[in-house]
Amino acid sequence: MRQLTWRRPRALTVLAVAGTAAVVAVFAAMVLRGRPAEAMYGLYLFQNGPSGVVLLWMGRLILLRQPGNTAGRVLVVVGAIHVLHVLVMIAADVALVSAGFPQPLGDLAQLIVPADLPLTAAVPLWVANWLWLPAPLLAATVLLLAFPDGTPRGRATRPVLAATAVGGAALMAAFVVDAWPTADWPTQEPPAVVLILLATGGPLVAAAVATSVAVLLIRWRQARGPGRRPFQVAGMAAVAFAVVAVATYPWQHIWTPAILVSFNLLIVAYALAVARYRLHDLEPVLGRAAVAATMSLLVAAVYATVVIGAASLVGQRVDSRVLPLVAIAFVAVLVEPARRRTRTVVDRLLFHRRTDRTEVMSRLAAHANVAPASDVVTEVTDLLVRSTGAARAEVHLTHEAAAELPAAEPPVLRTTVQHHGETFGEVRLYATARADLVPDAAQLLDDVAHTLGVVLHNERLTTQLRDQLDELHASRRRLVEAHEHARRGLERDIHDGAQARLISLRLRLGALRARLGHHGDQSVSNELGLIGDDIEATIRSLRALARGLHPPLLEQAGLTDALRSHARDLPIPVTVTADSIGRYPRAVEAATYFACLEAVQNAIRHSQATTVTITLAGGDGQLHFQIQDDGTGFDPTTARAGTGLVNIHDRLSALGGQTRVYASLGKGTRVTGRIPVEAR
Repeated sequence: MRQLTWRRPRALTVLAVAGTAAVVAVFAAMVLRGRPAEAMYGLYLFQNGPSGVVLLWMGRLILLRQPGNTAGRVLVVVGAIHVLHVLVMIAADVALVSAGFPQPLGDLAQLIVPADLPLTAAVPLWVANWLWLPAPLLAATVLLLAFPDGTPRGRATRPVLAATAVGGAALMAAFVVDAWPTADWPTQEPPAVVLILLATGGPLVAAAVATSVAVLLIRWRQARGPGRRPFQVAGMAAVAFAVVAVATYPWQHIWTPAILVSFNLLIVAYALAVARYRLHDLEPVLGRAAVAATMSLLVAAVYATVVIGAASLVGQRVDSRVLPLVAIAFVAVLVEPARRRTRTVVDRLLFHRRTDRTEVMSRLAAHANVAPASDVVTEVTDLLVRSTGAARAEVHLTHEAAAELPAAEPPVLRTTVQHHGETFGEVRLYATARADLVPDAAQLLDDVAHTLGVVLHNERLTTQLRDQLDELHASRRRLVEAHEHARRGLERDIHDGAQARLISLRLRLGALRARLGHHGDQSVSNELGLIGDDIEATIRSLRALARGLHPPLLEQAGLTDALRSHARDLPIPVTVTADSIGRYPRAVEAATYFACLEAVQNAIRHSQATTVTITLAGGDGQLHFQIQDDGTGFDPTTARAGTGLVNIHDRLSALGGQTRVYASLGKGTRVTGRIPVEAR
């Protein structure tokens, strides 16, 4: 077994190397013999030589990893047929020139019949006439039946192969008879047996090809998800083949080589699709570099074919030996741009790559500063799948429970996400095998992981800062609530303590004065009356002080009634209007109440206002208020904010609110504020 597995790869390599050397030797011999490009074109060297080399090497690559792959075997056979055809045609050309027929083969076929030629030329031409036939037959039937995994299957396989074999044998027999070395009939008047064989084999082959196409379409309709990807490559190549065939048909000199080259491109696309279907069974050399080089060679072949076809189209005979060298020089100039373009196309077809590395990093950098980390992580997984050829990408963060669980399948590539020595997790790429990924996948993954580490580090800092700000706001709210609680406690202490005792003392003095009024000194009674008046004044002062600390009406009836009650004792008219005002947390009502009083006091003391309007409104989870006066106003660009406005700002900002002051000279002042609240 070891000997067999060692010899088979060597045999395939020897075959591919021998085919390549043979094609190179044929072209070198033609140039050294001074044969014009038209002669090479007439011998189908440009059409069959390069494609034969490509098919041999691609078939070898597939068979190295999949020895039983039918598609690989067919590609090798078709490539060998092309190389043999090239060798047979140069043998015929040597014999023709020696016999005195240096004209291009296309022109010569219109002038003579095989019997007019020496056997040394007639026999190679006879072999070439039927040798090419198996190549299109295999490509049009077996390759279609074996698509996309390289294994023919289904009930239609045997009938199609049988029809292809019988029909192909009939067609080959027709070509064998038609170009017999001693035939003396014109090309336009073949024997009846040739027509019979063509009429027999043609329909059989046509039916086999039609059935193969139908089987391929059925497989395409039944394929789902990733199973449809190989069909995209072959489908695009088939469409391109049809476009070339139709577009070049009016120019027959170009149409024939264009059809042959397009046919070879179709075969290459087929091989790429099979390689993509089982990419993990091939070496990465089948990836970007090898396929790009192959496509560059095909570009050169197409260019040379078009140049020669165009020269023939304009009717100029090309006998110069310089033309092939000029064509090679032009191709050399075009190889690098074609290689870069082909590399992009190959990445899309072979690795399903839709985004390159530069675009990935640009898009990631653009999102890193504006999007939250969760969105960036989602963007990372999508970009990695689009740019690396991976089946899927995952980001596992250290704080996620899933990161501690063992993966159901090991990733083919992974890297750690860290920044400044802090580890955040890792990024993983999953594929059938490492060869499914583009060659620079590891470097791209490292770059993405580094950028993601920066994003997650900044997100953590932002979260910490946000938490600290939230704690600061909560702390300020607690201070305000504690302050209001202390004010309410002090108000209760004054009301229930000192004020109550003074009232009791006032009542006792009144009773004592009443008794002295009947039996005692009148002067003492009058003095007690004065003391009682002082106690009454003290009680009123304590009541005013208690209301200033925290008016009981604010706790009992709410913000609107408390403001209206206070407005009745002010020296100027103050109007209070309220819209959709309910009850709110004590701290919010107290902050709004004292902010309104502060603004009203400023209007009375500093702006010489004659009327003030207080407007309250609720809605949208906020309590809004506005104090508008008709005073003298001030210039906000020159005036400094006084203690009153600063107190208003501090009260509201402690509860997450905002305040603004609008003023101008001679037009009064307007103070607005809002506090986020939840009605209770």
